[in-house]
Amino acid sequence: MLRFLVLLPLLGGAACTRGTRAEPPAAPAARAPIAFTYLGVAGWQIEGGGKVVITDPYLSRPTDPAKPLVPDAAAIAAHTPGRADLVVVGHSHHDHLLDAPAVALRTGAQLLGSVSTTRVGRASGIADDHLITIQGGEDFEMDGYSIRVIPSLHSAIGDKHIFGAAIEAEPRLPMPAAQYQEGGTFAYLVRLAGRQVLVLDTANFIERELTGLLPDIAIVAPGLREHVHDYTCRLLHAIGDPPVVIATHFDDWHGAPVDAPPSPDLVAFGDEIRRCSPRTRLIIPRHFERMTL
Repeated sequence: MLRFLVLLPLLGGAACTRGTRAEPPAAPAARAPIAFTYLGVAGWQIEGGGKVVITDPYLSRPTDPAKPLVPDAAAIAAHTPGRADLVVVGHSHHDHLLDAPAVALRTGAQLLGSVSTTRVGRASGIADDHLITIQGGEDFEMDGYSIRVIPSLHSAIGDKHIFGAAIEAEPRLPMPAAQYQEGGTFAYLVRLAGRQVLVLDTANFIERELTGLLPDIAIVAPGLREHVHDYTCRLLHAIGDPPVVIATHFDDWHGAPVDAPPSPDLVAFGDEIRRCSPRTRLIIPRHFERMTL
């Protein structure tokens, strides 16, 4: 019996490799500049290596969230490209998900997100072959780029007393903001043009899921970080003190986008970065201004 237990892994290993041929590892992509355009709230257009990834687009900015919310086609057309490869959504609150299906339909992109996100995508008319439903932990090789899905946490809204829920199986659109439930929260590591970009669309994280990542650029939400223990230092050290942090989800998502001087909270966030990771540079973006890094 002991002999059988010893030999079984060896036989199994041989069976797994029989008749296969190891492929040489793919050459790493050449490093090239990446362009970032801030779409407001937590929205970004990321371009590199001929690929376009859009995250959490929210361009409509409805003024009355209690009414059924309808994407603003004119605002979306004014601020999104003619084509894109992928639209990703970190969680399914209305200020992250409302416009994402419309942007995916307009650009021909696939829509990637939680079950709640793809339920709304399907209800918006996106075909199943353009919906990618995630659970967290996936690492997808795409055409010329890749994306790692990282389980994460929403910021501690409601003074830590609000818990996430899912959007119903067959949502009837349009629906008010209150029906856009969180649906689970994810961070993303986007790899394109030989670079790595970490996207955190809300101010919380699971430290063990980020430890060891070494992004070139981290897009980080600072709002409500005071409810998370040592948010800035823990986050930066977990991801290797990245060269560049770009602030996101810091503007007034209730009204029209306004470029204003940094708020006291953003100034404090910058001070924390300088204290915790002196070599990290903080960028506070301007709306719809393309920057290349």
